Amino acid sequence: MRRAIREHLTDFIAIAAVLVAGLAVTAYILSQQQQPYPSWVPILGDERFEVKAELSTAQAVTPGQGQTVNIAGVKAGDISEVELVDGRAVVTMLVEEEFAPLVRSDSTVLLRPRTGLQDMTLEIETGTGEQLAEGSTIPLSQTEPNVQPDEILETLDGDTRAYLQLLLQGAGDGLGGRGKKLSATFRRFEPLSRDLARIGEALAVRRANIRRAITTFKLVSEELGANDTRLSEFVDSSNAALAAFADQEAAIRESLQELPSTLTETRSALESGEQFANVLGPSSVALIPAAQALGPALRSVRPLFENTTPALQNQIRPFARAAQTPVRHLTQAAQPLLTTTKGLRGTFTEFQTLGNALGYNPPGSAEEGYLFWLAWLNHNTNALFFSQDAMGPMLRTVVMFGCQTAGLAEGVAAPRPFLRTLQQMTNVPSSSDPRVCPPL
Repeated sequence: MRRAIREHLTDFIAIAAVLVAGLAVTAYILSQQQQPYPSWVPILGDERFEVKAELSTAQAVTPGQGQTVNIAGVKAGDISEVELVDGRAVVTMLVEEEFAPLVRSDSTVLLRPRTGLQDMTLEIETGTGEQLAEGSTIPLSQTEPNVQPDEILETLDGDTRAYLQLLLQGAGDGLGGRGKKLSATFRRFEPLSRDLARIGEALAVRRANIRRAITTFKLVSEELGANDTRLSEFVDSSNAALAAFADQEAAIRESLQELPSTLTETRSALESGEQFANVLGPSSVALIPAAQALGPALRSVRPLFENTTPALQNQIRPFARAAQTPVRHLTQAAQPLLTTTKGLRGTFTEFQTLGNALGYNPPGSAEEGYLFWLAWLNHNTNALFFSQDAMGPMLRTVVMFGCQTAGLAEGVAAPRPFLRTLQQMTNVPSSSDPRVCPPL
């Protein structure tokens, strides 16, 4: 086998190409056919909803010729099969899945020609019942076949057909080439009938209103006729009311003059209200999940509120009442404290200004700031007061002390033990020291 293929490789490739081309042409021809294919056919097949309908006659219904199933004038499927069951024509329809919910238990089926060449279609009128199960059959009571003109003529006898022929001939002679005008007249029947229906409805409403007005006027007349006194009072009251209206004529005129602007403002307010309602509607719808989620949260928080209510009522509320008096006193003390705080704020502001002045170092200047010279001042002060002494740093100075000063110091310290102790601790020379008071 392999040897034969190698020897006739060119012929083998040509035969394979012809087979592939034939399959491609066959698939193309099948794809262009208006015949529905079952779902198990690859590429060409699709999933359909199968439903059947009983018809008294399936004349001119031919599956595979592109005859469609329509719903509201839109193609919803195809006719796949026609068979005879118990003397009735049963038509199988394959409806697309997206239109399957529209086929209901009370749907009706009408067989109608799409063109004058008897290209038939099935029109399905959707109902209000439950969705029809797949494979179910719409009964004959809910279907209507196509009626041909010859079927209508067959129901007439010979004399009637002759009279009908004479009528048509006379109508043709009477029109005399005025077919377009007759067509326009027929087209005007629909708006004319619609307008006449509106006029009839308005007249019916007017008739009912007139009847009600006459009945009411009759009741009023009977009531007024039975009560002359009330009639006179009614006339007097009407006269007074009309006089009041006459007196307020100027005010009524002013009100009517203001009415257009009022209506304009009202219209603007209503337009704003409509815009608000348009925004509020989606917002409210968007808040529905939050509101639904808020319910469980509130129920969860309810035990917390129940547990904290006694504490708030029995502890926090008495404490708040008892704290009102100290708080009022604190309020009275807060005003002087506020005045003091304002003064302190000014003092600290001045200190801050002083610190800023001390810490400021002018950029690019030959002179240094105060902080630079403060370090030198600290160094010189330390050198001035530093001394190696057991008593600590002391200012180096010279004290001039004479005999008279020593006597005065002893006189002052003698009656005061504290000063006497300090005099002894400082080792101040006494007047008995010959170096201070030499003998005469």
